[in-house]
Amino acid sequence: MKSKKKTIAAAVAVSVILFLTPLVVFALMLKSAERSNQFHPAKQDIAIAENQSKPAETQENEIKWSETTNAVGNHVAVKEVSVNEISNPNGEYLRVRLVPSWYDSSGCVVSGIENVTDICSAKIDGNTLVFMDSGGTKTIVTVNLAENWNTVWKPMPNVTDVQYFETLQPINSRDEKLKLVSSVEISDTVLQTANTNNIFLRLDVLADSIQSVENNNSTTENPKW
Repeated sequence: MKSKKKTIAAAVAVSVILFLTPLVVFALMLKSAERSNQFHPAKQDIAIAENQSKPAETQENEIKWSETTNAVGNHVAVKEVSVNEISNPNGEYLRVRLVPSWYDSSGCVVSGIENVTDICSAKIDGNTLVFMDSGGTKTIVTVNLAENWNTVWKPMPNVTDVQYFETLQPINSRDEKLKLVSSVEISDTVLQTANTNNIFLRLDVLADSIQSVENNNSTTENPKW
């Protein structure tokens, strides 16, 4: 009797195993066949280096002007800017936008001061980027570009309406930091007006990278970035 019960139990166990085995195999096959849509964004790690030759100034947001003026009557401040992508560059083009803005002592952007805060347009004049007033006749801020800047960068979309700069060639891991700016200038009149109104100038540097498009014209679709 006991032998018969053992035989029945063994038979039941074998039946259960035979029943479950194909179900387990099917479940595993179904799981392995699952697919999900995943987006893996490109990782950008762009280094913006400012005033590396004078480390003590690198943390200053406010531009420190020279007490005396240069030959053309402008006050000058060192503002060395270089840019590079440090995270596995792979044929991207760098883009850099220079944004001059006036701030008050509380850190708020200031507007409404004629011939000082009404910065409206920018153009290339030799080796400088000149920011003009709303009328397009008076220079508010002059940015001195780095030596041989035009062998590395091009103004976009053109020299008379500069929105930003883009590298002429795609960057790679062998490229060193690409210099763009050396210093900034404003006239004595602009500086005195700024001091009277207790405001100061900042030149913010924005940067990103973009893959090239047809004919290396990566800005055709969005010239104002």
